[in-house]
Amino acid sequence: MPERADDSPRWIVRRAVKVALAGALRAAGVDRAVSRLRRAEAGGTRVLVLAYHRVVPAFADAAREALPSLVVSAETLRLQLEQVARTHDLVTLADATRILTAASAAPRDVAAVTFDDGYADNHDVALPVLAALRAPATLFVATGFTGTRRRLLHDRLFASLSELARRGIPYPRAELAAPAQSLLAACADRGPAATLDRLVARLPHRALAAVADALERRTGLHEEDLPAGTRVLGWEELRAMQAAGVELGGHSVHHAVLSNLPIEEARREIVGCRDDLAERAGRRPRHFAYPNGYHTPAVRTAVAEAGFEAALTTEDRENVRAAPPLAVCRKVLWENTTRGPLGYSASLASCCFAGVFQALRLARAVRGERADAPGTEPGAAAGSRLPGGREEPRDPFRTVAGGPSERELC
Repeated sequence: MPERADDSPRWIVRRAVKVALAGALRAAGVDRAVSRLRRAEAGGTRVLVLAYHRVVPAFADAAREALPSLVVSAETLRLQLEQVARTHDLVTLADATRILTAASAAPRDVAAVTFDDGYADNHDVALPVLAALRAPATLFVATGFTGTRRRLLHDRLFASLSELARRGIPYPRAELAAPAQSLLAACADRGPAATLDRLVARLPHRALAAVADALERRTGLHEEDLPAGTRVLGWEELRAMQAAGVELGGHSVHHAVLSNLPIEEARREIVGCRDDLAERAGRRPRHFAYPNGYHTPAVRTAVAEAGFEAALTTEDRENVRAAPPLAVCRKVLWENTTRGPLGYSASLASCCFAGVFQALRLARAVRGERADAPGTEPGAAAGSRLPGGREEPRDPFRTVAGGPSERELC
C-alpha cells in the first residue's frame, strides 16, 4: 500500500481530485444531508469524538523526521476545531459520554477533543491552541514513558524502518537475528508506515519490542537518536495540563496493543496505568483509550472492572446513543485529513466531519474489535488448558492472525 503523505505527483493529483469532489458535494448540500441522516441514526444528537497525537509548529518539518500520520500543525488544529465548533458544541469527554447514555437528546450536536500517547508538544504547542479556543480536551497517557527519556515503540520502529529504507535494504532481507527477521518479513509492506501498521496490528508486545531492538542493532540507531519531537511529557507537565483544565485518561502502561496480550497481562497494563495517574497526577482517571484502537470483549470487561466509566476506540463510525460506553468511536485526525494541494480545505473538512465519504462508500472504517483468544473468559487468563487444568503458556512471539495493515484516515 502506498505511503501516506508522500507528496508525490500521484498523491497530489489524487488529493486534488478528492478536494474537487468534496467541493462539489458541499456545494450540493450533501454534507448537510448526511449530517441530518447521521443525526437520526445516532438517536437525535451526533456525538463526534476527535483524536489527535502530536501537534507541532510546522507540519513539513516534523513529517520529514517522524511518522507523519501522527502529526498536525498548530494552525491546522485551530482551523479544524474552529470549523467543528460552527456545527457542534465543544464539550468535555464526560459530557459527551453522558449524552450518549442519556434518555433524551441534546439540542445541538457535540464534539469532544482527545489526544493520545502524551507527547511533549501537547503541552508546548497544543495547550495554547486549546486555551485560545476554550476547547475542553482529554489526554490519554501511556504512563510507563511519562517522565523518562524513553520513546514509544512505534516511534522507535518507524525510525529504524525508515533508516533501512534510506539505505535501500528490503525488509525481507534485513538480516536481523531470528526470530525477529521472520516476524519482520511476514509483516513487510511497501514502506515504513505501512510495515509499521502490520507489525503493530499482528505482533504481541514483547515480540514487537524484540523486533525494535533487532532493528536498532542492525541500523545502529538508539532511542536517544530519535527526533526531539518524539519526547513524551514529564509528570510536572502533565500536572500543569491538568491544572489548565485538560483531563488525563488511561492509555495503558507501555502502549501495548491489549488484544494481542494474555488477559492477565492486559489487566496489569490497564490497572497499572490507572494507579500511576492516581498517584502521580492526584486524580483517578475516568476514561480509557485502547492503544491503537484494538479491543476484545475480555479487554472491555477488564477496563470496566478497573473502574473506568468509558473507553474509546479509533474506529471512524457514528456513535449511537444508548450504546455501551466501552467502545466509543473516534475520528483520528492529522494534517492531511483536511489538506488539499494548496493547503487547508474547508470543503474536505466539512465532508470529513459529516461522514460523507463513508456514506458514499469512498472510505471505510477499520474495526478495532477482535475476538477473544481461545479459552479467554472474563476473570480468566488467555490460553488453552493442558490435562490436569494447567494453562499452556502463550508464545510471546506468536503472530496474531488478521488485522488491517493501514487505517483509513478520512
